[in-house]
Amino acid sequence: MNAATPPPAGAEASHDAREVDGATPPPAVVRLRRRSIAWRLTATALALGVLVAGQVNDTDDYFPLGSLSQYGAPKDLNGSVRSVYLEGLLPGETEPVGIGLSHASTGVARGEIEGQLGRFVDDPSLLQSLADAYAQLRPERAQPEVLYLRRSVTQLEDGRAVGEPEILTLAEWEVQR
Repeated sequence: MNAATPPPAGAEASHDAREVDGATPPPAVVRLRRRSIAWRLTATALALGVLVAGQVNDTDDYFPLGSLSQYGAPKDLNGSVRSVYLEGLLPGETEPVGIGLSHASTGVARGEIEGQLGRFVDDPSLLQSLADAYAQLRPERAQPEVLYLRRSVTQLEDGRAVGEPEILTLAEWEVQR
């Protein structure tokens, strides 16, 4: 109890200002040695260095200290919206169908593909791992013969979509059985 608050009815007031509800006083402050301070500063500098490297290189390879670019900047209301997606050509079909980029359908989230998009463009054979995962996760469904990694680009005017989106094929892979 502090001196400004009257004690509850029937309680005795404490006359010792150092005693607060019978608690012991806090321990004395312990100062860190130079070596302790040095390693803490070094660890902090290294973490900040990795964070800056992730930002400058625009990579999520240093997770959780990557660029986290998906949170990075507002969109231009007169710019464009780009979305990566996966399509597959099923046996006997002439038009590809959408295959979800999610843990449930391919074992990989869209963000993971977008974060390594350059690798898939440079080496379309990496799409084989998505086809294999899809086959394991969705054995009851028809398996694609060809996979297409595509990007949809939608133009904006005042924040609203105008016209049809432009579809770009970034990578194509004939699935190996």
